[in-house]
Amino acid sequence: MNTLLIQIFVALLFFICVIFGIANSAIRNKQFVCNRYILNTYLYIILTLNIIALQVLIMEYKNVSFNPNLLIYLGVFILTILCILGMHKISPKQIILKHIVWITFIILMGLMFYPMYTLYINQKGLIVSAILTTLILFLGLSAIAYLKPEYISLSWGPVLAMLLIGVIIIEVLTLIFAGDNTSKIFKYTSYFVIGLFMLFILYDTKRLQINAKNCVIADYISESVKLFLDIWNIFIRLLSLGGR
Repeated sequence: MNTLLIQIFVALLFFICVIFGIANSAIRNKQFVCNRYILNTYLYIILTLNIIALQVLIMEYKNVSFNPNLLIYLGVFILTILCILGMHKISPKQIILKHIVWITFIILMGLMFYPMYTLYINQKGLIVSAILTTLILFLGLSAIAYLKPEYISLSWGPVLAMLLIGVIIIEVLTLIFAGDNTSKIFKYTSYFVIGLFMLFILYDTKRLQINAKNCVIADYISESVKLFLDIWNIFIRLLSLGGR
């Protein structure tokens, strides 16, 4: 319990530092600014991950029991999708409303992750391993995107989106019809999803560079959510594969 309190304290301290960085770098006169576009985007990604970690640690400390049935989980998932759509629809000039929807999205993501976290609560080495592997992949792919942007094309976007829709359909059909083969199929689709979101990291990083150069009105929330979801999906799939 003392170790958990220390983890919460460190996460809270980190949260304050990142908030201070964003307040001083990304926002002026209650509006986003274009200066340090790439840095500010990454600060929002870090803050998103930090808030989820803080939420999960506090829920663990309070011994919160959250084991939703399929209907509740589906409801939370739909609300999460609505938040993502809302963040992209809301103008960055409506900065307070956009932050409210963004925070709601983060809390919902934390709720969906918490049951998985409790499943591996006694295998924290597995969680750390998944985090480190995800970080290494992200840093390596980001380095490629910045050093060799000519290797990446924005024409990848529609193809990646279609592949993502395809794998979602396959996994839904697997849940309904696969029966005893469900676990095996999910294993293979998880490897595919990891590879797919690695390509998404390259694509979204290239788009981030272009948006930074062409910035007129910055939107760090919408920008960061794209890369966050890339990172998050890789992490979740690595964790699920490690736990099988």
